[in-house]
Amino acid sequence: MKKFASLFLAVSMAASASLAAAAEYPSMNVRLSHNQPVGSPEDVGAQTFKKLMEEKSGGRITVDVFPQMQLGSMREQAEMVQMGTLEMSVQPTSVLTPFVEELSVIDFPFLWTDKDELYRIMDGEVGGKFYAFCEKKGFKTLGLWASGFKQMTTRGRPVNAPEDLKGMKIRVMPSPQLVEQYKSWGANPIPIEYAELYNALQQNIVDGQENPLQTIAMAKLYEVQDYLTISDHGFLGYLFIVNSRWFEKQSEDVRNLIVECERGAREAERAAQSEGEAKFLEQIKQSKIAVGELTDENRAKFIEVSKPLHDKFVDGSATKTELLKAVYAAKEAR
Repeated sequence: MKKFASLFLAVSMAASASLAAAAEYPSMNVRLSHNQPVGSPEDVGAQTFKKLMEEKSGGRITVDVFPQMQLGSMREQAEMVQMGTLEMSVQPTSVLTPFVEELSVIDFPFLWTDKDELYRIMDGEVGGKFYAFCEKKGFKTLGLWASGFKQMTTRGRPVNAPEDLKGMKIRVMPSPQLVEQYKSWGANPIPIEYAELYNALQQNIVDGQENPLQTIAMAKLYEVQDYLTISDHGFLGYLFIVNSRWFEKQSEDVRNLIVECERGAREAERAAQSEGEAKFLEQIKQSKIAVGELTDENRAKFIEVSKPLHDKFVDGSATKTELLKAVYAAKEAR
């Protein structure tokens, strides 16, 4: 990941010399927070953003990166950005849903076929429709970063079909939609903050959880679980959010610079995530945990019980209905 980021930066910085010379940037310091450890794909992206901003501004704009929830819980970081006490953060869509309910559509189970489809749709016109709702709530959203498709880990028994979840206590992010999703699958979902997840699994407060491979590996969740099911049942996307009022107060040159540097950071983060996924899976397989994958038949069972949730989660909202239709149409238009 570091090698890729270094190469990407070298090329980008060389190409940016004319931009730095053409614009006059004010001296300022901005703060960018995220939840993942140093060296994670999210951190690679954040560090890339920092270096691009500082290089392209000729050092006049500096960026302090705060990884691993150093500035508070995921929700607290989002609140800080909304209030303007923090300029920027990278947060999961599920964390932002209580602030911007329309984002919940992105988290619908079994909605996305693969990452290429997701990126194509969210980087285009449909993604812009989602981000417009964010701006109304104080978040200028610049792009979607990748943590990867979510997988399930459990203790005691594996999850091969929806019926295997019956009665299981499953940790979910504090998201009403995720709670309802696991209830519909027969589980007993328990919202727990990410910082408390490892201990909750270790102390048997919960039997299982969902997360992308990189989180399972980097947080070493395999140490306190017996089974990993490759289910790809949902995508854990992150959004790069900026306080809207702060962003609009900046000069056009600064705004353009932030947008350009986020785009470069997003590409680096996605590449690091994709490159690291196979390595993370291999790391997990080296542990005691048993690794399985949904069969086509059992995947079909999950899809069958999940598709009605799309209509249920829309909950009569005209805006969410239109967003879901837009996603379906974009999927068909590939």
